[in-house]
Amino acid sequence: MLTRRCFLKTAGAAAASTLLGSMTCARDTRPNVVVLFSDELAFEFLSCYGGDIETPNIDKLASQGLIFTNAYSAAPMCTPSRFSLLTGLYPGRWRHSRFLEEFPDDVPYSIAWNTFIGPENIAITQRLSQNGYLTGVTGKWHIGSFDADREVPTLDPEDDPADPAVDEKLRQHQAAVVEQVKKDVGCDMAINVSWDNFDSFPVKRLKYHNFPWINQGAITFLEAAKKQKKPFFLYAATTAVHGPAHHDMFNHDLTYTPGGKNDDVLNYIPPVEEIKSKLASEPPWKSHKIAGMACLDHHVELVLDKIKEMGQEDNTIVIFLADHNVEPGKATCYDKGNRVPMIIKWPQKIMPGSTSEALVQSVDIVPTLLELAGLSAAVEQVDGKSLTPVFRHPASAIRTFVYLESGYSRAITDGQFKYIAFRPPRDAVEAMKIGLTKFAPNHLNVDRQAHSHIAIEHFPHYFDVDQLYDLARDPYEQKNIIDDPRYADKLAELKVELEKRLATFKHPFDLAVDPFLSGQTYRRYAANTRAIGTDYIPWLPRDHGTIVWPPEE
Repeated sequence: MLTRRCFLKTAGAAAASTLLGSMTCARDTRPNVVVLFSDELAFEFLSCYGGDIETPNIDKLASQGLIFTNAYSAAPMCTPSRFSLLTGLYPGRWRHSRFLEEFPDDVPYSIAWNTFIGPENIAITQRLSQNGYLTGVTGKWHIGSFDADREVPTLDPEDDPADPAVDEKLRQHQAAVVEQVKKDVGCDMAINVSWDNFDSFPVKRLKYHNFPWINQGAITFLEAAKKQKKPFFLYAATTAVHGPAHHDMFNHDLTYTPGGKNDDVLNYIPPVEEIKSKLASEPPWKSHKIAGMACLDHHVELVLDKIKEMGQEDNTIVIFLADHNVEPGKATCYDKGNRVPMIIKWPQKIMPGSTSEALVQSVDIVPTLLELAGLSAAVEQVDGKSLTPVFRHPASAIRTFVYLESGYSRAITDGQFKYIAFRPPRDAVEAMKIGLTKFAPNHLNVDRQAHSHIAIEHFPHYFDVDQLYDLARDPYEQKNIIDDPRYADKLAELKVELEKRLATFKHPFDLAVDPFLSGQTYRRYAANTRAIGTDYIPWLPRDHGTIVWPPEE
């Protein structure tokens, strides 16, 4: 009788395993990975980081793992940050034809909600799937573009999800989403995927968060993984605490989902009455955050409990982090936009309850996983650095600098000092010079862009084309010390390091400054843009209340 042989890869090398008995393979012992990716999260929302919102399950995760205090996203917006997390590349590496049509290789690019993922850049899901992992995606996507030839049902704003014909359209729409995601990132499974933010969904009656639907997607994937002999990778992207208002979710029948009527989601619902009791005396903006964090905390509990029930707790790396921070730093290179909470748990490999002050970045996750999956040769193809030295010794340093990009700004920080270079596009500068406009462009060069205008109100040097901050003395980045001669050497060092990184991109980014941007006319135009204010942003007071920045201490 022929004996079937199974060849398994371990973290460092390939190892062969011969069957004992019939046709069954020993389980591949490379670590499983679960990435819990939240949506715009601030440190003050997490009690394990000293915040004032109760998050007992995330606290438990932190007590069992490693807390990072100097983790950065690659970009301060959801689309480019998601691109970077899944590829290990900075957003400016995007090679999609749509990006290149807008920004040919001979002009600077603007990083915004424009870095969709696709076969042009290889995702970690594809790399792992091709090398013996079961890979899955669930939750918020927001990095996709439908293929021109893909048939996607048209959903009408007034569609009634209770109508059987609409229900069928929703199912077909979700099937198109799933197939596009699987094609773009090479994953094996995509379950309950929200193509965009919930408030952007075409059907008005479904413009609310549906955490039970996302929870179901995560657990369904883990149930499938339980039946496999291969390791698994799950990317579970939740929607807390992005808008719309999270507490509004409790006013809807959650069995109506973007994928059609689904009664089973009620098995994954958070403790609604307990959450409502906490909201009784809270203003709407605080209710939004409390409800969102309660749903996120419940999601973490469900996933961790399922991994434990599968008997895979000791061999599963759980990575919890945010795509970016919140207003007033969103869509900027300030720390309030890019510095994010990150917790990693790996039993018996990472010391429980440990803390690391090491400079790390979201692009470091892909090379870490490639190394642990035995694919070290691919590490050289990405921008990140493996975190494994920090796992062994939290005080280890894997990088000296972190590079950031947002709109037409680029930045570099060594953890104490940060240099930001803002270079408006040439056509915007020429328009100001000849008087076609009397407004200075924001960092994204988009008129009345909400996040940018919130930042303009709270960062006094937003329009300065060169900015230098001492984060140790000025963590809220309120005092630009670019002209202080005491920091000339540090400025020169950071400029050199930034230029080194800019030289690795196909697109140019000239650090030379047009003299116009140092003159009185530009400053007047900047004052005009600042005077626009934020009163035109309808969701700001409802979802955020009054932003106090710097925070009162």
